Amino acid sequence: MWMKKVNHMYFKSKESREMYFHKRPTVYGFWMHSYHGQGPTGLHQTMFNQSVEQFSTEEQKKHWLPKALNLDILGCYAQTELGHGSNVASLETTATLDKKTDEFVIHSPTITSTKFWPGDMGRYCSHALVMARLIIDDNDYGVAPFLVQIRSLKDHKWQKGIKCGDIGPKFGYHGKDNGWLTFDHVRIPRDNMLQKFISVAKDGEVGIQGDVRVLYSTMIMIRTIIIANSKMTLAPALTIALRYSAVRRQFRNISG
Repeated sequence: MWMKKVNHMYFKSKESREMYFHKRPTVYGFWMHSYHGQGPTGLHQTMFNQSVEQFSTEEQKKHWLPKALNLDILGCYAQTELGHGSNVASLETTATLDKKTDEFVIHSPTITSTKFWPGDMGRYCSHALVMARLIIDDNDYGVAPFLVQIRSLKDHKWQKGIKCGDIGPKFGYHGKDNGWLTFDHVRIPRDNMLQKFISVAKDGEVGIQGDVRVLYSTMIMIRTIIIANSKMTLAPALTIALRYSAVRRQFRNISG
């Protein structure tokens, strides 16, 4: 039900949104609050959609992007792990190609490979953009992006092999649903690997197109957004400090 309500605010045309929000400023405030990260669709609108659009082939974009833009699915960006923060090259989650079934097997081999902290993962998301090590015939080809469904679209229960939840209270960021996620040999179709820059054929042949460092672009983008949006946190803090400094008295006045 909550998803339908949130979805109602995301109209297809920008003009219709502006007309709607002009009459309902409270709703506009919620929408902006959500878009900038605090609400249940903030990171879907930024990190997930950005990744789908940037890392997919044209065929994959035609399949996934309309669903993401219409909020038919809600996604999170599952990169950071419990033992590996910004050190993407050391991620431990694996995506092993099973040539017999034409599937990837997504697995969390250790406790430290638990995806930890991604926003909107704990309760809300149905899908995850998972950064995992591409393993083919025991060869490690480095980190690649995979789309994994983590919850049912019917009853929102975990998919087979999935465990996830909220990591608990976040100081100063109580509205954000940061979560944890593990995979126990979760199978996805080979086509669920986003293959614009790294492609894998059915026989396991790997192809590289362009510069794979583009796969880091989503994290670079979100860091610039954090810097740009810091003004929204600094402004009220500065207002409090200035008001307090105007009325605070530290020393006694010395009368003549």
